[in-house]
Amino acid sequence: MEERCTIYFSRSTESFNESSLPILLEKWRYSNANAGISGILLYVRGSIIQVLEGEAQAVETLFERIQADRRHTDITRVMNRPIDQRFFPDWAMGYETITSRQMEDIKGMVVLDEHHNASVRIKPDEPLILRLIKVFYDSHRYD
Repeated sequence: MEERCTIYFSRSTESFNESSLPILLEKWRYSNANAGISGILLYVRGSIIQVLEGEAQAVETLFERIQADRRHTDITRVMNRPIDQRFFPDWAMGYETITSRQMEDIKGMVVLDEHHNASVRIKPDEPLILRLIKVFYDSHRYD
């Protein structure tokens, strides 16, 4: 069974806001746990970065459901690859509200070409997920 990690950026629509997130998170955590999905969602003022980890088909099925969800727009998958181990094995869905600066620092690592294909500015031997978390941690220390 292949384990896979998908990371995407999106923007929330009006029906998806900070006041509704706690209720939705409880539902998503339950659903993710049942599907064997782990990960984290970072959120600030309508911008979302989410990491999904799990069995390849379960991750792809969930990502397809997210793409069809009207609460998301401007969805860009920035990573989709096999992983040897999960980075969030105990989190059905970790959640953090982050600052605009943190979001921009993280998004600044991803370059989109004219066809919206993503490439990432990281060292070749540095896992993207660790870099994203490091950027989040480093920028969070100064808030």
